[in-house]
Amino acid sequence: MKIVLLVDLEAVLPDDPQFEGRTEAARVEMEGHVAAAVRALGHEATVIPFGPDVLATMQTLKGAGADLVFNLTERFEGDRRNDLNVAAVLELLHLPYTGTGPAGLWLCRDKAAGKRILGYHRIRVPRFAEAPVGRRKPPGRLRFPAIVKPLFEDGSDGISLSSVVRSAGELEERVRMIHEGRSQAAICEEYVEGRELYVGVLGNPKRHALPPWELRFGRAGEGGPPIATAKVKWDAAYRKKWDIRYQPADLDEATRRRIARFSRRVFELLKLRDYGRIDLRLTPEGEIVFIEANPNPDISRDAELPQAAALEGMEYTELIGHILHLAVRRSPHPPDFPRS
Repeated sequence: MKIVLLVDLEAVLPDDPQFEGRTEAARVEMEGHVAAAVRALGHEATVIPFGPDVLATMQTLKGAGADLVFNLTERFEGDRRNDLNVAAVLELLHLPYTGTGPAGLWLCRDKAAGKRILGYHRIRVPRFAEAPVGRRKPPGRLRFPAIVKPLFEDGSDGISLSSVVRSAGELEERVRMIHEGRSQAAICEEYVEGRELYVGVLGNPKRHALPPWELRFGRAGEGGPPIATAKVKWDAAYRKKWDIRYQPADLDEATRRRIARFSRRVFELLKLRDYGRIDLRLTPEGEIVFIEANPNPDISRDAELPQAAALEGMEYTELIGHILHLAVRRSPHPPDFPRS
């Protein structure tokens, strides 16, 4: 097949815009990993950035003659809230594409909206309240400690150790920082003690939960971070200092089955497609609590979802082929696509 890899404009490498592996950067970035896997499967891969001129981008996409678009975008003009509009453009152009559609992207992006839907269906979520721009004190009462996050971000953007607040004054100050620094509402949630787990899910309509991955905070009781801050996510030296590790979760079989059912149900209710990641906490009492869902998680070779798939014997190129196959099967007029 002819496959277009649609990427954020910021991801394009001037020295290797087609991610052909000519530079070290192209070999280590997620887009390069996906491009290499698509080509290893025998498909033709063309990288197209979603540029600032939407009409020009639409014309480029229509003229590419692609059988399928591998949608790797996460933002438009630097705003993550616009990722659903990129998917909507692909819908309007009748181009089959990988991943979640506009409705699911919105439900995952707006953390409060997604949690309301899950709560309605009796999925355990932290007690929370929104603080819209201009209102520093959220309605209702929250127990402390609480955690304050930007309503529309992901990837731990806007989250630091100061995000965990222990008084009304600290909460209002953190809300103010998000309003002024992120130009968006804040979501204030009661802090959930427990193990932090990430569960990759593949498939539609038959969904399969991969083995849970855990973010272990080795020295949280000695002053180390107890949450996945931006520094935890992006600073390897910081993780080493505080003995923070990503690793397979050591769980008994009954708990693993409960987590798998929980994650598949969340995946369905939030209208995710093809692949995604469910983030949760497992409390000391064994209760599973939803934290958030990522409809376009990192699928670099060494990221949590591909590593979890590898535990089940699905190597990286096979995983990318499986995602392609899932997207093709959803297409009303699927191209000829032999399974790897």
